[in-house]
Amino acid sequence: MRETDWAPARLIEGTLVARPGFSARAPAGLGRTLVSGDLAAALAALAPGAPVLGLYEPAPKTAHALRIARDRALVVTPAPIGAEDGWRDGWCATTVDDGWATIEVEGDGAPSVLMQGCAADLAAGSPSAAVLFAGFRVLLARTPGGFSLHVERPWLEALSTWLDGA
Repeated sequence: MRETDWAPARLIEGTLVARPGFSARAPAGLGRTLVSGDLAAALAALAPGAPVLGLYEPAPKTAHALRIARDRALVVTPAPIGAEDGWRDGWCATTVDDGWATIEVEGDGAPSVLMQGCAADLAAGSPSAAVLFAGFRVLLARTPGGFSLHVERPWLEALSTWLDGA
């Protein structure tokens, strides 16, 4: 395939997919900070009171952290927080506002999309929110109308294409 034959990239923020029964959209304006090390200290400094969520736990619209590993999490905030990158007091912060994307899948068909994309036992839970969804490593959380996927931005187009065919 030649470069000129590629379909144009989708919007980075806004509606990505609209199908009967579900829609997938990338909300605008979210802040994302990757933290490593002492998560409790990092959250106290960056997003006081923010809960740390595991696999498919309900995510509030306020600040929250999605655990990736024992000592690593993605802090999601309603707006960028402008944290200074680097190590301090046993933890490290890296601003990844443009490095990660969030896709919210909502509607009556959202559970079906979730079942098609994820083979993990969501009822069993996990302290880590990381899971394979449609072959991509994502952080998975529940929302009132469906679920959210947090993915590294280079995979946004491929994941959107998969959702488009779901």
